Amino acid sequence: ASRAAFSGSTENEANQWANGSVTLVDNDAGVPLFNDLTNLVPGDTETNCIEVSYTGTVDAQVRVHGTATAGSGLEDYLDLTIERGTGTCAAFVANVTVWDGTSGDLGVFLSTATDYSSGVDTWGVTGGLPEEMVPFRITATVQDDNGGQGLDTTVTFTWEAQNT
Repeated sequence: ASRAAFSGSTENEANQWANGSVTLVDNDAGVPLFNDLTNLVPGDTETNCIEVSYTGTVDAQVRVHGTATAGSGLEDYLDLTIERGTGTCAAFVANVTVWDGTSGDLGVFLSTATDYSSGVDTWGVTGGLPEEMVPFRITATVQDDNGGQGLDTTVTFTWEAQNT
């Protein structure tokens, strides 16, 4: 006696998955925007610009936050303005004021915008497009307050993107 059986099958081959990316770069070449500023007096203003580029493959939201990494408290005596612009740093055109003196000084910024979730700005980027570069201009002005005399600070500004 023989046993024969009917049979059939089907396959769904070569299933693949690949994660997208969230990638930010800047043009600072490892050099601080504000470096070796000494003997400042009330009213001194320093302005610098950094170009931040998004090259990720998924949509994201970019925010800026900061951390004081050293110093004796000068951040409480520096008025801070952060502007997001268009063009390049060399041909900066202000577009959005991300943080200004009405929001608080550098010390308030550092205590308020401590990480991505509390960071400031609403720069939405679209993934998969050619690189999107945005210049940010940062201005710090020494307040006319005797309490800031002899103080210093070292600060890190961080631009962080998370997918939306």
